[in-house]
Amino acid sequence: MSFTYEQLKTAIQDFAENTETSFVTNIPVFIRACEDRIFSVTDLELFRKNATATLSQDDPYLSVPSDYLASFSLQITTANKKDFLLQKDVNFVQEYSNDTGASGTPKYYAVFDVDNFILSPTPDSALTTELHYYYRPASIVDTTIGLSLGTVTGTFSAGEYVQGTTSNTVGQISSITGGNILNIIPKTISGTGFLAANVGSGSSYGVTEVVSGLTSGASATTSQVIAGKTWLSDNAPNALLYGSLVEAYTYMKGEQDMMQLYEQRFVQEIQRLKDLAEARENTDAYRQGLPSRPRT
Repeated sequence: MSFTYEQLKTAIQDFAENTETSFVTNIPVFIRACEDRIFSVTDLELFRKNATATLSQDDPYLSVPSDYLASFSLQITTANKKDFLLQKDVNFVQEYSNDTGASGTPKYYAVFDVDNFILSPTPDSALTTELHYYYRPASIVDTTIGLSLGTVTGTFSAGEYVQGTTSNTVGQISSITGGNILNIIPKTISGTGFLAANVGSGSSYGVTEVVSGLTSGASATTSQVIAGKTWLSDNAPNALLYGSLVEAYTYMKGEQDMMQLYEQRFVQEIQRLKDLAEARENTDAYRQGLPSRPRT
């Protein structure tokens, strides 16, 4: 089982038996709160990524990625050799630089401010770095929908709004892949130029539906609608569902017994995720052997 964003929204409404307008409006808040809980209690590989950069000679600073939360490791490449730097307090790094007073191959680094690391010694050449760090993946609320198009009349442009002429569904183009796949961010919007005064959620485009760009005037017929998903919605759908239901029942001030049931189910799913993140992803059977238990 897995969820697209729309399927998850529908499941939350069905389980809660609530389609009231303000409740539906706040479903993205419930989902984001659930995702935040999962992020805070599990250490999945999903929450790590790599970024490479090149140091500037005689410049002790290295830019921090915009989605950086915390370091996993920072390494530099020197003469075809990779060396890992030691993370220290910023005061230690600055004091070390003052004590040595010379540039060289960096040994230490620290977070200087929200935008920069500081390294010491100051690099004496343009070295390549690779940063492994923790980040927060995009929420399923923010996932894009892919519209695969047939023959296109005109030229769509990133940033413009696209509306289905049959469904009245509206979305904003975040990017265009290969010239014929529009990556759409769901939108609920109204205004001049749209076919309806208040159009849909941006996720109900139909196959073989004509879509048109509000700014460019471009148009095309969809050949495929690619639903938006995330790793969690594919691999931990029940954790997303039950965690979101806990938030939904908190919002509704719902029955305590149902809230406790959904919380118990959520905790069970979190335990499975923690087993994956903290026991399976970081070990293998070659080193640890297969798990076993007494026969019954």
